[in-house]
Amino acid sequence: MPTLKKIRDTMKKQKINGEIMEQMDFEADCNNPHNITSLIDKMDKLLTKEQCLSIMEKQGCCKGGQRDKDCKAFALEHIDKPFSEKLALMSSIQYMMSPCLNDDGTFTITFGGYQNGVHTGKTTCSCGSIKKLKQPFSISPTYCGCCAGHFLYHYQNALGVKLKLKEINSSPLNTNGEKPCKFTFEVLG
Repeated sequence: MPTLKKIRDTMKKQKINGEIMEQMDFEADCNNPHNITSLIDKMDKLLTKEQCLSIMEKQGCCKGGQRDKDCKAFALEHIDKPFSEKLALMSSIQYMMSPCLNDDGTFTITFGGYQNGVHTGKTTCSCGSIKKLKQPFSISPTYCGCCAGHFLYHYQNALGVKLKLKEINSSPLNTNGEKPCKFTFEVLG
C-alpha cells in the first residue's frame, strides 16, 4: 500500500518539479489514510495523468511470497511460448485474474466482485489502508495505481516483458463498489 514517504521518494526519483513537491504534505500522520488520499487529490491537480500513473505504479505492495514464486516458476515453464499464449495462461496462476489482450497490443485485467471467494455483487477494495476508512467515501482512482503496480510487478516476472500502467479503467473507490478494479497495461519490450 502506498505511504507518504514512498510516494515522496518516487517523485524525487522521477524528478518532479521542486515547486510542485513543496505543495505536497509528506510530513502528515502516515497512519491516517485520509492523508494519503489528500496527497493523491493534490497529485491529480498538480501532475499529469501519466506522471500520476508512473508514480503510483511504483507503490505496489506484496511483491514477495507465494505469488512471486508462482509467477517466476510460470516464466521458466513457459519461456519459449509467444506472449499472447503466455498471457492466455496467466489465469492458471492463483489470484492473477484472466487478462484480456486488446487489439492495440495492450492488455486489461479486471479484479473484483468477489470477497473471500464469494461473488458479492459489489466490489470492495483489498487495500488495508482503505479498509480503515469509514463509509461512505469516494477516492480518486489514481490511488489504485498502487494495486496496479502489484499486478505489473508479477505480470512482468511471469511474462518476461517490461510493462507500463497505461490506464486505470475503473475502480470501486469512486463508484461505491459498482465497478471493479480494472487496469490496462502497455507492453514496452
